[in-house]
Amino acid sequence: MSLIATRLQNWRVENPEFDRNMARPLEYGALDFFIQQTDAPGSIINPNLRARAFESIGNTVQVPVINFDGDVAVSNVRSCVIADDENTSALYTVNWVTLAVGFTMVPSLYLNNEISYEHDFARKMEKVCRALATALDEQAIAALEANKTQVFKDTLYYTVSANTVSVPFIARMEWMADMNALMRANAYPGMLHVIGNTGIDSLIRKMAEHDIYNDVNKRLEYDNKVFHYTANIANEDGIFATAYIVEDGNVGVLTRVDREALRRASYNFHEWDVVRLPFIDLPVGSHYYTSVGDQSGIAGAASADMTCVGKEYFGFSLDVAFVVAYNSDPETVANPIIKVEIAAPATASPFAQPVEVVNTEDYPVITRAAE
Repeated sequence: MSLIATRLQNWRVENPEFDRNMARPLEYGALDFFIQQTDAPGSIINPNLRARAFESIGNTVQVPVINFDGDVAVSNVRSCVIADDENTSALYTVNWVTLAVGFTMVPSLYLNNEISYEHDFARKMEKVCRALATALDEQAIAALEANKTQVFKDTLYYTVSANTVSVPFIARMEWMADMNALMRANAYPGMLHVIGNTGIDSLIRKMAEHDIYNDVNKRLEYDNKVFHYTANIANEDGIFATAYIVEDGNVGVLTRVDREALRRASYNFHEWDVVRLPFIDLPVGSHYYTSVGDQSGIAGAASADMTCVGKEYFGFSLDVAFVVAYNSDPETVANPIIKVEIAAPATASPFAQPVEVVNTEDYPVITRAAE
């Protein structure tokens, strides 16, 4: 006698919150920085450029600009004749990058599955949005890297290699205040933004431990700056932390969508629209359509009977351009971006305090034996 044949099987209770960490977003500090600067009152992108660029699919976008003129002559005599000093104009061409993601859903697949349509849809949406946000953040970082200044009017006591300020590990608690001086020397005395990685976060937290009323007040190192963190800035070998220092009001981001999304077209069971996705505060084009067909191979035995079923398609795309204030002569005129690398500690014990030996042969400490 046995009840084994009717024993209850494993209890499975759907709980969408339980697996939410499998699609959690990262911090996209570079992307967020460009978006905030685009929306700021002093943005380099005015509403007209933003609107025209958004509708520019299929066309080249150019911005009329005036080049740097370093040949202005200063005379030491007065004259009744004032000489001409004409400017040179140019056209700045916006360079676009296309990014697209998407996924599909087969509604009938969930009729005999313990994962619901809503649960699967949410996770698919979250993972493609995370991937798109990461790609956008990486594009923003690439723009900062490509436009880091090549000119340093004053480097104080730091060395510059490959247009990057190198900070020794011993100066990790002092370098940030010097960024104001370096930027001011390059004629950028405004508020600074710091776009940094995990190492920068670590250093700021160490400085905060030495805040006002503590042993040393390090607040002036960082309290006049705005911080944006991202894990997508990779350290080079031998580097502990990497950051880009940018003066406020010098970057922006432009986007545009495909023609059908711009028209919000709908025909032949296809629908286009302009939407905003989770993690990404930018307008993107959406494309939705359905089809019928053989989906028996999509999920193994769970879909073996689905030889003629409906399928849904969800696509999202945009063209994006991360721009920095125009510079016609970056080898002569400083850009508003400084890249900084803080060296990794030279020892395996970075928290060890150095010991200074004072009882040397040249300067002996006179002692006498205890009696």
